[in-house]
Amino acid sequence: METAQHPAKNATGVAALAAWALYVLLAAIFYYPDYPASVWPIAGVGILACLAVAFNSAYWRLAVILASCVYVGFYVTRVMRMVVLTSGFEISLLPSALSLYFKSLWIVTVVMLQEKGIAASLMHGYIEYVMPVLSLVLIVLAWKSRRRVSAEPTR
Repeated sequence: METAQHPAKNATGVAALAAWALYVLLAAIFYYPDYPASVWPIAGVGILACLAVAFNSAYWRLAVILASCVYVGFYVTRVMRMVVLTSGFEISLLPSALSLYFKSLWIVTVVMLQEKGIAASLMHGYIEYVMPVLSLVLIVLAWKSRRRVSAEPTR
C-alpha cells in the first residue's frame, strides 16, 4: 500500500505555499488600483501553485516550477529592459548598467520607506529582492523533491 505525504507537510510545499500566497497578497495590496500587466499572469500561476499544493495535486511540483519560471521570466525581462535602456544597447556597458539598476533599487526602497512607510517598503523589498531568489530556490527544491512513499512489505 502506497501513501504519499501531503505537500503541505514538507519543506518544499510549505515554502511554495507561503511564497506564492504572500506574493499574491502583497501584489494585490502594493499595486492597487493600478496593476501592471505582468502582475496578472504571475499572480495567476501563483494562485495555481497554491491550489495545487493545498489540494495535493499530483502535479503540484510542476505548478510550483511553472509559477517560479513565469516569475523569473518576467523579472529577467523587466531587468533587461531597464538595463538595455540605460546602456544604450551597447554590450560593453551592460555590466555597469546592471549594477546601476540594482543600486537604484535600493534608492527606490529607501524612497518607498520615506514616502509610503515601512509596510510599502517591505512589500517592495519582498517583490524585488526576496521573490526572485525565492523563485529560483523553489525551482530547485521542487525539481529535486521526491514523492515520499511508504510501502508496506509485501508477502
